[in-house]
Amino acid sequence: MDKLPNKMSLVLGDWSGDGHGKTSKVLVATNKTVQEIQDAYKASCKLTGVEFNHNEDYTERKRNYVERRKFQISVDYESGIKITSEVNKALAKHGMKIPKYILDEDFNDSEQEFTKLWFDFVKLSLPDLKYKIIEDNIPCINGHYDINLNVQFGYGIYSGG
Repeated sequence: MDKLPNKMSLVLGDWSGDGHGKTSKVLVATNKTVQEIQDAYKASCKLTGVEFNHNEDYTERKRNYVERRKFQISVDYESGIKITSEVNKALAKHGMKIPKYILDEDFNDSEQEFTKLWFDFVKLSLPDLKYKIIEDNIPCINGHYDINLNVQFGYGIYSGG
């Protein structure tokens, strides 16, 4: 893999501590900046009508709450990575295929699988994006009161207990 000069983290779960309080950072090295990835996430939401966050509506579809929920991935506590038929169709329309193992009823959610799915989604609007999961202390892509992308991803992949 080419040299990936930019280091950052993708924050999963409840980084603000106002819900279930479970959170983690997936550290990545990329060939793009935080700003480029943030902008591409928003562009992919607008392109597909799908989103990995709640609150902010980056799809610009102005759907009601019930309809919007059909196009969200892993935003509810303990929901895991569940792909609705609406999400699957919307992503397929733009060339993104969900791996069969994620669609399997017995799929075991993980931070790494969520991260791969999220970056594949971002690549719809930033196709030359390359990334590698690493271990290091680096800046966050989202959350932690970032003025550009202050949202939660992966809230639903954590279980109680």
